[in-house]
Amino acid sequence: MDPASTQAKMGVREEFLELLRTDRTFREEVRRQLLSEDLLALPGRFDHLTGLVEQALSLLRETVGVVRNLADAQRRTEEGLQRQGEQIQALIEAQRRTEKALQRQGEQIQALIEAQQRTEGVLYRTEEELRELVNWQRGEVGRRDGERYERDMIRTAPSLFNGGQGGTVDQPWVQQRLTELLGSLLAGGMFEPEADPFLADLLWWKGEQVAVVEISLQVNGYDVFRAARRAETLRRAGAQTLAVVIGKDWTSLEVRVEALTRRVQWKVGSDLSEGFLTFRRAMSP
Repeated sequence: MDPASTQAKMGVREEFLELLRTDRTFREEVRRQLLSEDLLALPGRFDHLTGLVEQALSLLRETVGVVRNLADAQRRTEEGLQRQGEQIQALIEAQRRTEKALQRQGEQIQALIEAQQRTEGVLYRTEEELRELVNWQRGEVGRRDGERYERDMIRTAPSLFNGGQGGTVDQPWVQQRLTELLGSLLAGGMFEPEADPFLADLLWWKGEQVAVVEISLQVNGYDVFRAARRAETLRRAGAQTLAVVIGKDWTSLEVRVEALTRRVQWKVGSDLSEGFLTFRRAMSP
């Protein structure tokens, strides 16, 4: 190749390169001529891909943030649950201690109840013993007072009945006279205690009439019953009898009515029956 031709080619190349550097339109035209449509579309696709990558990265960063937030929330939740678990465990331990304390208190209360029951039992027995002792003492006092009152009435019988004679059945002559009065009834066997004249407190005669007397501080229905039955036994034997009760008080008004019903005479305190007064006014032989 001659130098002139080479020189010309170099000039064309320099001009071509100059146009590529300075003329944008020329440069775009050369690109369209040299590159295929796919290659030409690559920059746009690259830019689109870059945008998608940036969006993906943005989503990934957001996801990472969300995950971190969730992890933080989970950690806080776990920490809260752990604290709650510790609090619950502490409450359980406190409850156990409370239950043990309550159990000990219950045992102590039960022991106190049992001790109280034993004490009450001792007090109850002591009270019963004291009550029995008091009742016994009252009974003894009442019995002694009754016996004293009965002895006094027997001693003062002559003035009570305004004369006459008699006494208790343990006196031989009274026993003999009573035996004579009963006569054939004695052969019939033993009398019932309530109907047995030998068990009367006092027998007192004025002439042919005999008073069968029961004496008691407090005249009750049984006293009236005995006086009536024992007088009836002598009456069946043919004796003229008068059933009499003597005492300080009636146990009730019903007893006085019973005495009237059974035709039993009385001197109870200042209360004197008409039959008693009639017997008292009778003259001794």
